[in-house]
Amino acid sequence: MAGRSSPRGSYLVTALAALFLFCGMVVTFVLQITLALLTCPLFLCKGGRHRFFHIQSFVFRSVNAFVGLGLNPLWCTEVQWMGEDPGPPNHGKGSIIFVNHRSNADPWFSAWALSQGCIEGRYVYKSSLKKVPILGCCAQLAGDLDVKFGDKQQIKAMIDKAKDLLESGYNIVVFPEGTRSPSGILQEFKPSFFRICAELGCPAVPMCMLGTERAWPLNTMRMGPARVQTAVGDPLYAPGPEGADALAHEVEESMCEMAKRLLGDEESEDTSFTDDGPSDPFITGRPYPWWRPPPELA
Repeated sequence: MAGRSSPRGSYLVTALAALFLFCGMVVTFVLQITLALLTCPLFLCKGGRHRFFHIQSFVFRSVNAFVGLGLNPLWCTEVQWMGEDPGPPNHGKGSIIFVNHRSNADPWFSAWALSQGCIEGRYVYKSSLKKVPILGCCAQLAGDLDVKFGDKQQIKAMIDKAKDLLESGYNIVVFPEGTRSPSGILQEFKPSFFRICAELGCPAVPMCMLGTERAWPLNTMRMGPARVQTAVGDPLYAPGPEGADALAHEVEESMCEMAKRLLGDEESEDTSFTDDGPSDPFITGRPYPWWRPPPELA
């Protein structure tokens, strides 16, 4: 049964996928450095700092995703815009885009999806990634928000920077689970960015991705071929300054509903199905059929 087979990467697929990702990173790095030299006078203008990073972020995300993913024949993607007016509004404050997290490949797939709608967003990432050659430099040039978990002072500075971006009309992309889900089940959301939405009254845009766990399975460096489905929903708003919990629940429900719609018309041979029907955790509320809990939790 296809749906019960665990994701298995191969060395050949890993080599080819890594080549596309590396080439995308190098091309993006060269473009970002060139643009930085051309646009650095923006720092002398009012609001120019935000514009500088906006240009850098859009180039970093769109070019890197196009070369690393769009040209990669091993990773197929499908993006659907669900709702009356899906995606971040084009006016007012910026939006926080909330994405479920299953794989190391999620930043590439989410960036590819957003680039289809010409949407730019700064990502929140672990500060340790700044040490990664090329990637760390690109992320800093793009104005992404690094965070060192456990460092309260650094977290507060990151949140203040996020609020400033949102008030200035720029978007932020976060993985509210905080870490990749090993079982596929949507993990409990971290409250910080939902509180920001409630405090500022800015939109929360849900995004759901299915299939990335096969592109780059958890706990391995080997990658595999994958067909990834992505849905972007309508913006949601907290009912008031104290409505962070209600907003988080609404975003979770929206993600689950979009997942059901994505999988609703799939054929039985899809990897999200077994002979008994759909097996994706978004549908069943149970772990992947192949997942086994670690010994300490068994």
